[in-house]
Amino acid sequence: MATITPSRLILAAATSMALAQGAMAQSMDYGSLQDLFGEPVTTSATGKPQRASEVPAAMSIITADEITKSGARSLPDVLNRVVGIDVQQWSSTSTDVGVRGYNQGGNPKLLVLLNGRQVYQDYYGFTLWSSIPVQLSEIRQIEVVKGPQSALFGFNAVSGVINIVTYNPLYDNAGAADITFGTQNFREINAFKTLKFGNWGGVRVAAGGWTVDPFGSSRTPLLNRFYDKDGQRRTASLDSLFQVNPDTQVGFETTWGHHSEFSINPAGGASKTSYKIYSLKGNIKANTGIGLLEGSVYRSNLKTRPHTVTSSSNIESDTTIAQVQDLVKLTDTLTSRIAGEFRENSIESWPVRGITTGYKNYALATMFDWQASANISLTAAARWDHTTLLHKGAHPYPFTEADYDRSFDSFSYNGGIVWRVTPQDSLLISTGRGVGAPNLIELSNRSVPKPAAGQFIISGNPNVDPSITTSYEIGWRHTIDGINGFGRLAVSHQETKDLRFINIGSVKLINGYPTFLLGDNLGSSKAWNLEAELQGRMDMFRWNLSWMWMDTNDDIKIAAVLISQNYEKSNARNTLKANLGWDSGPWNTELSLRWQSKTYRYFNDGSGTKLFEIKPGLMAQASVGYQVTPDLRLSLSGADLLRSETQLSPAPKAERRVWATASYKL
Repeated sequence: MATITPSRLILAAATSMALAQGAMAQSMDYGSLQDLFGEPVTTSATGKPQRASEVPAAMSIITADEITKSGARSLPDVLNRVVGIDVQQWSSTSTDVGVRGYNQGGNPKLLVLLNGRQVYQDYYGFTLWSSIPVQLSEIRQIEVVKGPQSALFGFNAVSGVINIVTYNPLYDNAGAADITFGTQNFREINAFKTLKFGNWGGVRVAAGGWTVDPFGSSRTPLLNRFYDKDGQRRTASLDSLFQVNPDTQVGFETTWGHHSEFSINPAGGASKTSYKIYSLKGNIKANTGIGLLEGSVYRSNLKTRPHTVTSSSNIESDTTIAQVQDLVKLTDTLTSRIAGEFRENSIESWPVRGITTGYKNYALATMFDWQASANISLTAAARWDHTTLLHKGAHPYPFTEADYDRSFDSFSYNGGIVWRVTPQDSLLISTGRGVGAPNLIELSNRSVPKPAAGQFIISGNPNVDPSITTSYEIGWRHTIDGINGFGRLAVSHQETKDLRFINIGSVKLINGYPTFLLGDNLGSSKAWNLEAELQGRMDMFRWNLSWMWMDTNDDIKIAAVLISQNYEKSNARNTLKANLGWDSGPWNTELSLRWQSKTYRYFNDGSGTKLFEIKPGLMAQASVGYQVTPDLRLSLSGADLLRSETQLSPAPKAERRVWATASYKL
């Protein structure tokens, strides 16, 4: 009979304590558990504490210490070190992040969370990385989950999930202030601080911002109109958590952000856009007789003004989300989670005002996590979504009211088996079905007066269907005591059906009007992925080596040049990454190298859509830091260091960036 190891007994005790005390997911003592098990611990996937190697999904965790030593000043620069992550650098501030390929301008396939709260924007379904209201110094860890995770993590987790976990205002005594200066006239200042009120409450306040010049040495005269201002970012947030009684916690959060930047839009064109984002969230968590019950309500408002080659407009959208879940420990080895969600997204029309379009979504989900034996755990999750379109005001041409009288159902699932074959070896077999819901632009916010007969229209499409991604994966992880690390190998296959594109190259006759659609289902794509990773720590050195191979096969119904996407060309076949660190007393250094095989991307610069070859070669990031006192740290860091300019995308070439940072603990 298999025996239960001491580490499993401690982890089981931590799980029981979390369920008994009503602690919030991010309220776990991550640092103590990481020291105890020798690897990061998470509660994101199933709601209970799990070691990273035992999560029923392909997960990587970046710790606060790794973020500090990297010298990075943006979330994408931190994420770029992880195997399977692809970062597209459009400008000195604008980036898009993809998981296992399929990255693009305004990437709509990734769920990004801040302490479990959505921070991607529903109007395009993408993440504005510069607008996320978090300072790097207030992050405890970043959890990267690869593959479709809709049933485990929620709405729109198609290619993966990134959850940013900050220091907890109730349990952590933390704070820092940073100031940075660098090339491209980069200037940044930010600070955060937790304020505790005994053992019954706490508040975390944070604010920061930067200003930086855009890349400009290789831009064309046609693109000069997008460089009238510096890139700017301003954010502020307040997060609170209170212990009302031994069984109940309540929290409140509000955030504000304002930023502007040059970027590449989903159509492959250049844009200069400003954003203003506000959000409010309240939540309650209670240990009840029927389990650990949690409810939350979240609302955000986005005001944006994109300025493209062909147009400029004001857009406003609203998102309201209400969630409830119950985490129940049915037996010593079986944990269940039942969840419900309501979501309402809406967007105002343009250029004709007074019309609102959007949708309401109702979801039910369930999850079972079963410790079948001391060495085998199984997880199964399922989610059902019912989506109803909403429309107020005059009907937008060329569609009729009947086109908006529509609802559809979606189903997603996740399943995983983790088998600890030996104390050093574990096997992960997982599958998932993710649902990529149409965004608000695709459904339609563009309204025009009644057109003349034969007049062409550019419009959203209330008849567009969700994209469905299905994935299968098998992975092996082997602990290597001789290097204080591990080796990992994973093979996965994914297929996406009903791919959605902006189709401004193929006209369709809709209700008698020739129309170009901002949302259209135009085919499918399949891909095989192979990931190999080796990580270790020896004496003063720590290192990580990884390789990802990808083979993509598209079946798209229209020429790629007309939709600005061709995944066979844009998904890199090979990507190699190496991270090497050295620690000695108060000194630490960090070197990150990345090499990617050539890719091709379409880009519309206003004179037409063109195919660009991207062949960046070897790229390097580096940092050196010195701990002057226990509270004061100085560092000098840089990115794209090997050349003065590097063609990382069809946008203007990325310039070498260097910056110096002083950080003081508060």
